[in-house]
Amino acid sequence: MFYSTEEFVTHLEGYGKEWVSAVKSDTRVTYGGDRNRVDALSQCIDTVPRTVNDDTYHIWIQKREVGRLGEVKLLITKKESSDEDEEPNVKCIVSNKIDAPASHLIELYAMRWRVETFFRDTKQDLGFGDCELRHAAGASRHWHLLMLAYSLLKFGAAHSALGTILGHASSLRNDIKRSFRESVQNLLPWALTSPDRSIDELMHQIDGMFV
Repeated sequence: MFYSTEEFVTHLEGYGKEWVSAVKSDTRVTYGGDRNRVDALSQCIDTVPRTVNDDTYHIWIQKREVGRLGEVKLLITKKESSDEDEEPNVKCIVSNKIDAPASHLIELYAMRWRVETFFRDTKQDLGFGDCELRHAAGASRHWHLLMLAYSLLKFGAAHSALGTILGHASSLRNDIKRSFRESVQNLLPWALTSPDRSIDELMHQIDGMFV
């Protein structure tokens, strides 16, 4: 989990960038004239239900002095779960996008998982973790080829046989497993309902799974 720091935020804003991040539960927030922990604040505020991408969030959003970040937009959000026994997933999100609505900040923060799965996949399965190069040009070529390979694999998995790859971000390995399973599920009914098909026709169908 990445949390914003004063140094990193200052660096980003030096380039004129906007940012969205989470804050630690013990981060201090100015509220009601006092400096309270953000997790304590989340227990005593009144939230409003909002629907974002078919999910329901109970949100509280204000402009506040947060930690050493200065005055930022603070969003405290609790996502409803379909499991009644599961505790609400509380997130404390901050941003320098002062005028952004809560739904926009939630959607931006949700992209974090795609970034995390990208780095995990490239380090574990595509050789990024083994890259040992001294020259910037070589490292840049390796990086761009790796991103190309990742994009092609994700594109292929998204266009699986049945076209039902999950819309939310998941790891590349899980996408490929799901795509292969769907292809086999599509192939088996075809083979079972076509007993008069030749081996050559079956192999041609199997070859089409990997195009």
